[in-house]
Amino acid sequence: MEQARKIDCDVLVVGGGINGVGIARDAAGRGLSVVLCEKDDLASHTSSASSKLIHGGLRYLEYYEFGLVRKALIEREVLLRSAPHIIWPMRFVTPVDKAQRPAWMIRAGLFLYDHLAHRDLLDGSSGIDLRSHAAGKPLKAAFKRGFVYSDACVDDARLVMLNAIDAADK
Repeated sequence: MEQARKIDCDVLVVGGGINGVGIARDAAGRGLSVVLCEKDDLASHTSSASSKLIHGGLRYLEYYEFGLVRKALIEREVLLRSAPHIIWPMRFVTPVDKAQRPAWMIRAGLFLYDHLAHRDLLDGSSGIDLRSHAAGKPLKAAFKRGFVYSDACVDDARLVMLNAIDAADK
């Protein structure tokens, strides 16, 4: 049996994904000694297989999670400011399907999404006519109206690596 070794540190982090390296970075930034353990490579699992989105949680508005959405929107803005080389604005188009949600409900949700937190770096939402907008071309003719809104996308594995490097440098 292999002999156990003593690891001398203030914080031992197990897992080299975005949460692990984020915790390591935060702890190191607070002056704590940190050891991060990962059985494979950094960002080799879930963190490199994400949706690549840095979003504010639009869908959580349906569940009245206004505080959660506000925090996510604030953090999205922080990330856009701090890492513009790996996080980029992304526009989304959602068609109005009256069988799911009426247009007024989507508009109200997007209004909240635009205004729950201060937004400088992303364009606000707007309504579009899908019959004349390029985004409507591949859609069925039944989709006449839609909305455009902003979120962001990220090079997720690179975000993990940059956080790990920053943690090691502290």
